[in-house]
Amino acid sequence: MLVGRPNVGKSTLFNRMTGSRRAIVAPVAGTTRDSLARPVTWRGASFQLSDTGGLYGASEDPLHELVVKHGQRAIAGADLVVMVGDGREGLVSGDQTIAKELRETGKPLLLAVNKIDDKRARDAAAEFYELGIDPVLEISAEHGTGVAELLDAIVDRLEAGGLRLEAREEDAEISLAASPQPLASSETTVAIVGRPNVGKSSLVNRLLHEERVLVSDMPGTTRDAIDSVMTWHRRRFRIVDTAGMRRPGRVASGGLVEVVSVAGAKAAIGDADVVALVIDASTGATEQDAAIGGQADRAGRGEVIIDNKWDLVKDRGPKY
Repeated sequence: MLVGRPNVGKSTLFNRMTGSRRAIVAPVAGTTRDSLARPVTWRGASFQLSDTGGLYGASEDPLHELVVKHGQRAIAGADLVVMVGDGREGLVSGDQTIAKELRETGKPLLLAVNKIDDKRARDAAAEFYELGIDPVLEISAEHGTGVAELLDAIVDRLEAGGLRLEAREEDAEISLAASPQPLASSETTVAIVGRPNVGKSSLVNRLLHEERVLVSDMPGTTRDAIDSVMTWHRRRFRIVDTAGMRRPGRVASGGLVEVVSVAGAKAAIGDADVVALVIDASTGATEQDAAIGGQADRAGRGEVIIDNKWDLVKDRGPKY
């Protein structure tokens, strides 16, 4: 699991290590909210890597406190934590707070100092030894420098802890060029799509029987396309929660993060076997619902329409 302050490069490192582009990367502190998870195979060993939202540090995200709590729950379930620091900024108080809390968990720790491709970072990287985490690895997630050594250290530490790491047949060695990985063919992939705030994330959490993704009343809570795996009647499903999709004009006015989020939702439709379109029963179907459903239809995907929030309208009469 990757942990660190906002905007230290965790998502860039996650994409590099998993050979994917699943985590949104933007120069806005607090871009990542949910914990993403993807498989990594290295040196014949397979493990699950998770990205988390930034803990502590500066963030203007109104959901930052919720992101921190969600990240802390994810850390509790991790076998190994990689703390990521920003070599350009050097060691700051937020890093010390995070390191202290991580040590108190008793989890095995590694420390990766990112952005060492910047000359200013090379001297500042030495400051991170004060945190007392061993080893300290200097990396550049953007350019791939030191990432192989970090992967070596992760596998060594997990194996030293007695964990059994086996590569599955469908897994392949990752490419440090960050090329996308195909989903396993033995799974049925279901993309949960719809307008903002129709209850997609609540539905995903209900299906999984856990608080896997963040839920709030604020539209646009979900940004990344979040994969989770569940089994139902001996069949394996990959459930993909996606960002709410507004009309194109509104998306453009929402800034870079929303543009990339919606692009990820559209990509999830293309990758899915089945698309579950969630509609808000309290407002009824809209033109935008129809537009989203049309994208799934044009992609040739099976489609299920889910009328959510039915409890809000069931007493309003037969027209509902």
